Amino acid sequence: MAKPEDKRYSSEIVSIDPLSLVSYAYSKNEIKLHKLEKSNKSSFFISYIQTRDVISSTIDISRNIPDSDIKDAIEIKIYDELALDSSIEYAITYLETDSKDSKNRSYNVFIIDLGIVTAKLSPIKDKTRYIDYVTTAPFLIKSLYQKNFIEPEGSHCFVYFQKTDAFLAIYKGGGYVYSKSLHYSLREINEKFCELIGERIDEEDFYKILTTEGLKSSNPVYQRHLMQLFGEIFLYVNDVLVFSKRSYNIDTIDKIYIGSEIGSFSGIAEYGKSYLGLEAYEFNFSIAINSKEWYIDQLHILMMLNAQIYMENPDDSLNFSIYKRPPPFKHRAVGKLAGVLAASVLFGMAYPAYQMGYNFYLNLTLAGKTTEYNETFKKTSDISEKLAILKVEKEKVDSLVANEIIKFEFRKKLLTEIYKKKISYPMKSLILIEVFQISNANECKVESVEFKNNQIDFFIRNKSEKKITEFIGDLAALKKYKVKTDKIAKDDTLKLYISKISIGLNDE
Repeated sequence: MAKPEDKRYSSEIVSIDPLSLVSYAYSKNEIKLHKLEKSNKSSFFISYIQTRDVISSTIDISRNIPDSDIKDAIEIKIYDELALDSSIEYAITYLETDSKDSKNRSYNVFIIDLGIVTAKLSPIKDKTRYIDYVTTAPFLIKSLYQKNFIEPEGSHCFVYFQKTDAFLAIYKGGGYVYSKSLHYSLREINEKFCELIGERIDEEDFYKILTTEGLKSSNPVYQRHLMQLFGEIFLYVNDVLVFSKRSYNIDTIDKIYIGSEIGSFSGIAEYGKSYLGLEAYEFNFSIAINSKEWYIDQLHILMMLNAQIYMENPDDSLNFSIYKRPPPFKHRAVGKLAGVLAASVLFGMAYPAYQMGYNFYLNLTLAGKTTEYNETFKKTSDISEKLAILKVEKEKVDSLVANEIIKFEFRKKLLTEIYKKKISYPMKSLILIEVFQISNANECKVESVEFKNNQIDFFIRNKSEKKITEFIGDLAALKKYKVKTDKIAKDDTLKLYISKISIGLNDE
């Protein structure tokens, strides 16, 4: 379905054969033959360009060329390499392909003479006014992957015979890789068959033989020559596959789908197995509840699937239509201009009214704010008077508090001095006793003791440096003194080790 805001299309899809102008309408999950002359102009119209009308090639472009210049670089190179006629106007599109070349990027390029496009599409345009989407026949196949008719895993080959054309297309991982117009259209097959049997068979009668009896005709002469003819065809197809696999680094083809404009050929699957070594699948897909009532050229089915995909997510990168439907009025230049003019008129009329209304609003707002200001100013004045009174009272309280603080500090200092006299000195005595006990335990002699403001310094000596170290360790193990020593010195005259040990007094 189309995007909600795009009302250009109805739900009806009309697929059109570009040569016969045979068309089908797809709507409400049903397909029916359609007369273009009676088309609803809002239907979605889709057609295709035959493979034989498309020049396709693969070219390499240097990776140093920026993306903004890729289009020009491709056009210059294809005119040079493919020797295109500069007097002819072409529609050119391209797809980038996987490339292992570190220096170049590879592109599949598709070139169509706009004169051919015009000649093929003009008869349709005369009946429908618009052709919303036109792409090449091989590109239509991608919709089978997008709509989940075929799983994308692996490499797949598609061979389709039309009355005036035939093509082979290869897809890998659901993406386009290669396509080629084959020499064996249904009419060419009919002509060669008539040459082989030496008599003229009406084209429609020949098609009937292919779709009813197929390659197992009850006429032994017909069967022999049909087998010979399709043997040549599949040898040719095999040559094309060998070339494409080598050129596009395809290891193997996993499946091949074979079909035709007039229906399937009985017995043709055996040729796929014999000449190509591949199991052949029928190129026949159903999308409507009445699809099996008669055979429908599968390209019509593919066109309908592509139309659905385009209406869901428009993408014109592979759209070769030269008769596209104009965009909605609001998106056209004239529509945008009309919108600007309408907006200008409305704005011109609305602006004076807006100014009057806004002026009235401002006056009302000003009156309200003035009343609010007067009330707030009165409250502010009352608060200022109260603050002045409170300030005087606070100064009196601050004076009283200052006097009390002076008395408090004097008493605090007096109590601290008394505490030091009662507590500090007995604590020093206890420390001395504890230190002497530890020194005795470690056989260390205390030579002298010095008292400072916050520490006591002990001068000790011993014949063994280890004993002094153990003495220091025992003091530190008590974990209630800050013990430190600068060094343990040796007196060579007395042959003693001497050290000054300081103990911090935390209670000072």
